[in-house]
Formats: sequence, C-alpha cells, structure tokens
Amino acid sequence: MSEHELNKGGADDCQIVEELLSPFMDEELNATADAFVRHHLDSCGRCMKKLDELKATVEAINELPREATPENDLWPGIVAASPDGSLGAPVGVGRNKRWRMPKPMLLAAGLAALLAPAGVFAGMSLLSGDEEPLASSGHNWVSDDTGAEITIDLSESLEGIEEWAEAFAEEWEAVAEQWEDEWADWESDNEYEGAELTALLSALQDEDPQIRRTVARTLGDYEDPRVVAALSRALMEDSDNEVRRWAAWSLGEIEDPRGIPALSHCLMRDSYGEARRWAAWSLGEIEDPRGIEALSAALVNDPVNEVRRWAAWALGEIEDPRGVPALAAAARNDSHSETRRWAAWALGEIESPEGVDALGEMLREEQSNEARRWAAWALGEIESPEAVDALVVTLRRDSYQQARRWAAWALGEIESPRAVEGLCHALLNDSSAEVRRWSAWALGEIEHPSAAEALSEALQNDESPEVRRWAVWALGELENR
Repeated sequence: MSEHELNKGGADDCQIVEELLSPFMDEELNATADAFVRHHLDSCGRCMKKLDELKATVEAINELPREATPENDLWPGIVAASPDGSLGAPVGVGRNKRWRMPKPMLLAAGLAALLAPAGVFAGMSLLSGDEEPLASSGHNWVSDDTGAEITIDLSESLEGIEEWAEAFAEEWEAVAEQWEDEWADWESDNEYEGAELTALLSALQDEDPQIRRTVARTLGDYEDPRVVAALSRALMEDSDNEVRRWAAWSLGEIEDPRGIPALSHCLMRDSYGEARRWAAWSLGEIEDPRGIEALSAALVNDPVNEVRRWAAWALGEIEDPRGVPALAAAARNDSHSETRRWAAWALGEIESPEGVDALGEMLREEQSNEARRWAAWALGEIESPEAVDALVVTLRRDSYQQARRWAAWALGEIESPRAVEGLCHALLNDSSAEVRRWSAWALGEIEHPSAAEALSEALQNDESPEVRRWAVWALGELENR
C-alpha cells in the first residue's frame, strides 16, 4: 500500500491537491478548500514534498533582482538595432503573447549561424585556453565541519563534456539544411515576429549593459535555436556579470539541450557566483544527463554555498546514478546545511542503493534537523533493507519529531520484519501522535504477526483517534495476509 492510498480519495485527491498547492501557499483558497488541502498534506508525503519543492522554487525566483521592464529610454537602442528601425512598441518580460517554435521544427532544428566560423560552438573546445577549470583530476576537497579529505577524479568527466560538444556540432551540421528550409517558410508567415526577434538579438550586443541585461532576460520567452546560440555566446563572452546571469536563467527557461555546453562552461569557469548558480539551476531544468559532469564538479568544488545547493538540486532533477558519488560526498561533508539537505533529497530522487551509506551516516551524525528528516525520507524512497538499522535508531532516539515520523514512514516502505520491534516501541511510547500513527501504518505495511499485540494495545489505549484508526487498519492487514 503506497502513501497515496492512505487518503480516502486516493490518487484523485493527490491530483486535486497538486493543482491547489500554489493558491494554498498564497492563502487564496476558501476555508473549505484550505481545510481539504491541509488534511490531505497531513497524510501524503509525496504531496508534502511537492509543496516543499514549490516553496523552494518560489523562494529562488523571489531572490532574482526585480529590474523594471524596459521603458522608453531603453527601447530606442533596441529599435535602432532593427533592420529598418520600424519597431514601435517595447517588448518586455510581461508580454502576454510569445512565439513558440513548433515541435517538429525543434526536432529538426540546426542553425547555419552556429556552423559558421563566427558561430558560438563551431570548432569550440569548452576546456581550451589557459584557465584552470574548477574541477581538476584528483581534486581534494576538505569539509569545513570535519576536516575529512575527499578525492574525486573528474578528469574523465571533463573530457566527456569536450567530446560531447564536438559530437553535438556534427549533429547540427546534419540537420542544418532541413532547418533552413523550414525557417524560411516560417519567416514568410511571421514577418513581424521575425523582425522583432532579429532586433532583440542585435540588441544583445548593445554597448549599454542595461539593455543587454533586459534583452537576455526577455529572450527566455523565445524557443528558437538562434536565441539559444545568442544566449550561449553571451554566457561565455559578455563582460557584464548580470548579463551572464540572465543568459543562464533564460537558457533554463527555454530548456533546450543545446544550451548545455555553455551552461557547463559557465558552471566550471565563470568568476561570478550568481551566474554559476543559475547555470546549475538551468541544467536541472533541462534535465539532460549531459550536465552531470559539470554539476558534480560544482557540487564538490564550488566555494559558493548557493551554487553547491542548486547543483545538488539539479542532480536530483536529472535522476541519473552517475551523480551519486558527488551527492554522497556532499551529504557527508559539505559545510552548508542546506546543501547537505538537498543532497539527501537528490539521493532519494535517484533511488540508488549506492547512496544508502551516506544517508545512514547523516541520520547518525547530522546536526541539522531538516537534513536528518530528508535523509530518512530518501532512505524510504530507495527502499534498501540495509537502511533498517539506522532508521530504527532514528525512530527511537532522534529528538526531532519529523525525523522520527519520516523514519517510521521509510520503514513501512522498506517492509522489513527487522523493523517491527522498533516500530512497536514507537507506537506505544513516542510522545508524538503523528509518529505513532505512521508507526501503525508501517506495521500494517510489513504485515508481521508479531506486531498484533502492540497494535491491539494502541487500539485500546491510545488517546489519538487517528492512531487508533490506523491500528485498526493495520490489524486488518495482518489478518488478511
């Protein structure tokens, strides 16, 4: 029985609640709807996780600088860059109408400008030059908390990024001719939009950095390979920190995998922490495994806490086991508690048994309450019996109620009889009704007859109606096994 089935409405309730999470967080629901959502969240771990993710996303967006939409004093510079100077109205972030390239064109898209010597990626080697990348072969990283030294060899990863960039340039050549024909047909039907986009792309090279910043942000509304190329060039070459930051953000909004080489380059090479941070976020939005090497390097090596935190999040979004070594290292040793917490979450998203040891260490040694909570949740997602002992100790001894609650849930997901004794102890002795309720649920999931006595005692004596209700359900599961 999954956690979704704990709700009377089952999966239908989850779908309804997911649609209501945003207005719920903004306190826009009426009393009835608000009560419904709160009741559902009390018993549904997955929906609670979605609420936490939504809050984190809103928090990140709110941290972006609130620059005004281009006013008339900026627009003349953009109009002047258009071929005939005919554009007469500003195009800002708040545009209601935006052009989306049809999917068939996206599948066939390749760009002649990219293939020319002046193009962004033609003949480009991401790791050439005199600069040293953030991640080098056999780099040693030392935790500020423990002094423990970790060595991760990422030389093969860096070579992989360079090889991929060269291979991807070849793919563009293969589709360029088909794309040019389709683009010519599209431009003939969309003359105004084409002129507008041409003006914006030209303005991205304006001498005024404020204009370039505004354009870099606005281009996030355009799913066009020329935009990806221009933003990639700005991300790697523009001298203004904020232009590069907005270019990274827009590439994440567009979610085109062709932006991965520039984003990876930025994440490993850019001197501006905010640009690296949003490069990490964008790689997570794109969700392509080709971003793993750069994200892993940033998670292990980057000196900025927020960059490492978002690198951990992005690896969880990609959900590829190749991200586990860097995530495990961060979960054990990163000096930033939020990075450790998101590393635990990411390990749970990936669901690889290779993350169990690091998560178990977090349960035993982590000082952050929330990090321990997410470590317990992640172990439940992985469902490895090797985690039972660490979870039982957490259930018995952890001072943080939410860590014990999620330990009980995780033990129910793993369904190992070795957890029965610890769950029975929590059911009869824990001070939190929520922990006792989830202990009863977990015992019903395990379906071991030795739990019958404790469940019967809870049914007769527990002061919480919810605990007694779940004790009844669990006893029914034992009888039906």
